[in-house]
Amino acid sequence: MHQGQAEGSPHTQPSHILVVDVTSPSWANTCSVLSEALENVLCLACGLAGPCRVPLLSLYVVQPQQECLLPFTQVRENFARIQACISELRSRPAEGCFPQGGNGVVQAVQDGLQQFKQYSRHTAPGGSTNSSVEVRKCWERE
Repeated sequence: MHQGQAEGSPHTQPSHILVVDVTSPSWANTCSVLSEALENVLCLACGLAGPCRVPLLSLYVVQPQQECLLPFTQVRENFARIQACISELRSRPAEGCFPQGGNGVVQAVQDGLQQFKQYSRHTAPGGSTNSSVEVRKCWERE
């Protein structure tokens, strides 16, 4: 999902909201793989020279209610904070602890978009040109 997408220029990469649904029956199997992949990708995003491909990140977990583990944070130079968030994601209970269903994902997306709008309003006077957000949901493919 894109809001006000500004594609093309690496200087205007969208912010990202990642929604992780831990109510999946296979969460115990996917948790470590997803956490390791996130840690690796974000480690690269934090350390690569040049324009940042992931300027801002927010992470929500759905279990059955949504919870914001990481409010919008600049990725570069914040790896310790992001790593702590990933550790918290890893510590989420295994399968069978949460009922599936509900509208936690929808609530997470709505909350994330509202958070992005507020963040944009507060940073716009400082010269922030990032005016788009991309929402991604992680789930098991059946």
